[in-house]
Amino acid sequence: MRAIRVGGPIVLAVIGLILALAVRGSIPGVDLTMVGWILFAAGLVWLVIEVLVNRPRSRVTEVHESRAPGEAVRREEQRDI
Repeated sequence: MRAIRVGGPIVLAVIGLILALAVRGSIPGVDLTMVGWILFAAGLVWLVIEVLVNRPRSRVTEVHESRAPGEAVRREEQRDI
Protein backbone atom coordinates (compact mmCIF):
# COMPACT_ATOMS: atom_id res chain seq x y z
CA MET A 1 0.00 0.00 0.00
CA ARG A 2 1.30 3.42 -0.90
CA ALA A 3 1.54 6.21 1.64
CA ILE A 4 -1.22 8.78 1.52
CA ARG A 5 0.17 12.17 0.57
CA VAL A 6 -2.10 14.80 2.10
CA GLY A 7 0.27 17.76 2.28
CA GLY A 8 -0.52 19.15 -1.17
CA PRO A 9 -4.31 19.02 -0.85
CA ILE A 10 -4.24 20.59 2.61
CA VAL A 11 -1.96 23.43 1.49
CA LEU A 12 -4.19 24.10 -1.51
CA ALA A 13 -7.32 24.15 0.67
CA VAL A 14 -5.69 26.48 3.22
CA ILE A 15 -4.54 28.91 0.53
CA GLY A 16 -8.05 28.83 -0.90
CA LEU A 17 -9.62 29.59 2.47
CA ILE A 18 -7.20 32.46 3.06
CA LEU A 19 -8.09 33.98 -0.30
CA ALA A 20 -11.81 33.41 0.21
CA LEU A 21 -12.14 34.61 3.79
CA ALA A 22 -9.20 36.82 4.74
CA VAL A 23 -8.01 38.75 1.70
CA ARG A 24 -9.82 42.01 1.08
CA GLY A 25 -7.63 43.29 -1.74
CA SER A 26 -8.66 43.22 -5.36
CA ILE A 27 -7.16 42.66 -8.75
CA PRO A 28 -9.00 44.24 -11.69
CA GLY A 29 -10.99 41.53 -13.48
CA VAL A 30 -10.31 38.84 -10.86
CA ASP A 31 -12.63 37.92 -8.01
CA LEU A 32 -10.20 36.71 -5.33
CA THR A 33 -13.02 35.36 -3.19
CA MET A 34 -14.22 33.09 -5.99
CA VAL A 35 -10.66 32.00 -6.80
CA GLY A 36 -10.24 31.13 -3.12
CA TRP A 37 -13.39 29.00 -3.02
CA ILE A 38 -12.35 27.24 -6.23
CA LEU A 39 -8.91 26.44 -4.77
CA PHE A 40 -10.51 25.20 -1.54
CA ALA A 41 -12.88 22.90 -3.45
CA ALA A 42 -10.01 21.61 -5.61
CA GLY A 43 -8.01 20.83 -2.46
CA LEU A 44 -10.92 18.90 -0.95
CA VAL A 45 -11.50 16.91 -4.15
CA TRP A 46 -7.79 16.15 -4.38
CA LEU A 47 -7.77 14.96 -0.74
CA VAL A 48 -10.78 12.68 -1.27
CA ILE A 49 -9.23 11.18 -4.41
CA GLU A 50 -5.92 10.62 -2.60
CA VAL A 51 -7.66 8.81 0.27
CA LEU A 52 -9.83 6.68 -2.04
CA VAL A 53 -6.98 5.65 -4.32
CA ASN A 54 -4.73 4.64 -1.42
CA ARG A 55 -7.23 2.80 0.78
CA PRO A 56 -6.80 -0.94 1.26
CA ARG A 57 -8.72 -2.59 -1.57
CA SER A 58 -9.13 -6.11 -0.28
CA ARG A 59 -7.74 -8.60 2.12
CA VAL A 60 -5.82 -11.40 0.47
CA THR A 61 -5.58 -14.77 2.15
CA GLU A 62 -3.09 -17.36 0.97
CA VAL A 63 -3.55 -20.94 2.05
CA HIS A 64 -0.62 -23.34 1.85
CA GLU A 65 -1.25 -27.01 2.38
CA SER A 66 1.44 -29.59 2.80
CA ARG A 67 1.12 -33.28 3.29
CA ALA A 68 3.91 -35.64 4.11
CA PRO A 69 3.34 -39.36 3.69
CA GLY A 70 1.51 -40.68 6.73
CA GLU A 71 0.80 -37.21 8.19
CA ALA A 72 -2.31 -35.11 8.42
CA VAL A 73 -2.75 -32.07 6.20
CA ARG A 74 -0.94 -29.02 7.51
CA ARG A 75 -2.48 -25.65 6.62
CA GLU A 76 -0.87 -22.24 6.91
CA GLU A 77 -2.74 -19.02 6.27
CA GLN A 78 -1.19 -15.63 5.56
CA ARG A 79 -3.31 -12.50 5.48
CA ASP A 80 -2.29 -9.29 3.80
CA ILE A 81 -4.04 -6.44 5.58
